[in-house]
Amino acid sequence: MATLMVFDLCWLDQTTAVRAFLQERSTEFDARFYRYHGLLHFVACRVLEDSEGVEEAIENCRVKASRNPPDFTQEGAFRSWLVRILIDEALAVRRRSRID
Repeated sequence: MATLMVFDLCWLDQTTAVRAFLQERSTEFDARFYRYHGLLHFVACRVLEDSEGVEEAIENCRVKASRNPPDFTQEGAFRSWLVRILIDEALAVRRRSRID
């Protein structure tokens, strides 16, 4: 299947090939990200101490992490990386809510 995709991409212009690659990578990242959604939700609730802003922090984490996802071979490293980003984003949400 991968060989067929590479063969098909040979006939496409470079921009379309890059878009196809990024879409496939994005789908793979989203699957890995949502595997830890429950954990991320739990951590965000603990940091924010209420349910307000939890989904905002999780979405900000997803956006920030998807910009340049590393190629972790071990799931534990990926999970730790996501949790660290989430904590930073949850703290940012909490700071913004105190300002408002």
